[in-house]
Amino acid sequence: MTRGRAVVALLVSMAAAVIAGVVWQRDAGPPALAVRSPPEVAPPRSGTTQSGRSGDVERARPASARPGDWFEDVTARCGVTHTYATGMEHGHLSILESLGGGVALFDADEDGDLDLFLPGGGGYTGDDRRTIEGRPSSFWRNEGGFHFTDVTGVAGIQTTGLYSHGVAVADYDRDGLDDLVVTGYGGLLLFHNEGGWFTDVTAASGLSATTVEGGMPAWGTSAAWADFDGDDDADLVVCRYVNWSFATHRRCWYHDESFADVCPPRSFAPLPAALFRNDGDGTFTDVADAVGMLEPPHVAAMKGLGVVAADLDGDRRPDVYMANDTTSNLLFLNRGGRFEEHGVAAGVAHDDRGLANGSMGIAVGDPFGSGRPSLLVTNYQHEVPALYRNDGDGHFTFASRSSGVTAVGLSFVGFGTTFADFDRDGWEDIAIVNGHVIRHPQGTTIAQRPVLARNVGRGRFIVVSDEGGTHFRTAHHGRGLAGGDLDDDGAVDLVVSHVDEPVAVLHNRAGSGRGWIGIDLTDAARRDRVGTHVDLECGGTRQHRFVIGGGTYLSHGDRRLLFGLGDDARPRADVTVTWPDGSVSRWHGLAAGRYHRLERDDPAAVMERRAASR
Repeated sequence: MTRGRAVVALLVSMAAAVIAGVVWQRDAGPPALAVRSPPEVAPPRSGTTQSGRSGDVERARPASARPGDWFEDVTARCGVTHTYATGMEHGHLSILESLGGGVALFDADEDGDLDLFLPGGGGYTGDDRRTIEGRPSSFWRNEGGFHFTDVTGVAGIQTTGLYSHGVAVADYDRDGLDDLVVTGYGGLLLFHNEGGWFTDVTAASGLSATTVEGGMPAWGTSAAWADFDGDDDADLVVCRYVNWSFATHRRCWYHDESFADVCPPRSFAPLPAALFRNDGDGTFTDVADAVGMLEPPHVAAMKGLGVVAADLDGDRRPDVYMANDTTSNLLFLNRGGRFEEHGVAAGVAHDDRGLANGSMGIAVGDPFGSGRPSLLVTNYQHEVPALYRNDGDGHFTFASRSSGVTAVGLSFVGFGTTFADFDRDGWEDIAIVNGHVIRHPQGTTIAQRPVLARNVGRGRFIVVSDEGGTHFRTAHHGRGLAGGDLDDDGAVDLVVSHVDEPVAVLHNRAGSGRGWIGIDLTDAARRDRVGTHVDLECGGTRQHRFVIGGGTYLSHGDRRLLFGLGDDARPRADVTVTWPDGSVSRWHGLAAGRYHRLERDDPAAVMERRAASR
């Protein structure tokens, strides 16, 4: 065959693969898609795969570190050993096995370091291997210097009652210690922090339900804490996925009936999300229906995988944005006692073609330098990550193409994501972890490389994954992602969870030598701070950060706020904090190169009161 004919043949083959490719995200599947409930088949084969046609994950090939890498993989020397379990070795090809687990970074023992919690996932037991069970989660105390100690045995966080997925953190009882909620198949678990060790208070809090209305399983995914009703206590919103159980279990064929596979979410009915009001006495009440979140147009779209609580319209009330898998994403604007859904009207329900995507993870940031929170949503194969620019008039513009985010490509299935100024140049960059959810994808592989995109100014991105380090240059089965400064050097490090692959801890080396300032917001009354807006001015430039609940995918990152100051940073900066009640605090001349704990009613701050519309 001549070279010209070979090129033509290759293009035709690629086009055919795209046309015949998996259409997980569409309500009308390809003609080749079949749905059946066959007898059990053998577990997936072992080995590596480039095409994705075997039933196993592509193994990451060895890679060498390079000078100038943004991240160093320090997993081996930090001592963290944890692998999220799915039970896929039993060959059920269940959609339950596709979600994976998250990561939580928070200072559990109040010693100033970020500790690490990792959900364990689950598997199957019984004679027929159809009894769903949880696998142990793990908890790691940060000893400093990128050394962690496994304290799971004494921490008291026992999650084997759930096939666990997600985690969210907040001080729900305002005792000064961050508490932990773990979500999964079978409901959720609430753990009260007793000072670095935890007590299971799920039953006492009223959160122990394992089913939802109609007897469907309470399959919890991502969660977010925020004070939605203005009483200063953190309430809890929980996404739920689909009505899957072994009673509704089936298998699907996408391209070739020789390769049975995991069915898409459109094969199952949605599950309603929950909004648990904090009653202030250690108990919670589900008010999602009462506040308007479960009206028929909305609840039919709830196949929720990602959720974030943030003040997206500037009224100082935390709103809820929900990323749904193959259905319209939902934006619930908080009107004080009621929620109004504005996803379509605001331009954040669909992509720029007007299509619902297979959405998973969410990041909130200000990559454009506008002072307004924009949204980034990770999506399925053949769909680009959706960057929604906040225009400040109640509307968002789909900016993936104009910003350069589409350079990421169409082959990825994106999950955890974050905005962070990794190189400390004053502009928030993007990290996304990827990995397929079916066993026989076409046009891509099961294991996929993470993505790193550098913001070169005002929301213009270039993909720099090759500079990210060894982890970014190899393929993984990625799911959860949390960013946080693990060694307090002013740089955002990353912890990544995978499906049936060990967790990765990545030390940020980018921006070394550049200036930075960290902000740690505190409140003597221990009121919830979601919705707080922080502005920093240094050398004539302004940067903006937002306190959010939830975000990324099934995970919780460092809630301290980091600002990169670039190469020519001045040694001091001014900070303005607008709190959720409308009050404003100003600090002048804060020194660079350190964290500052800024208290809400600090007498040293310049204070002013603004009328709050709560």
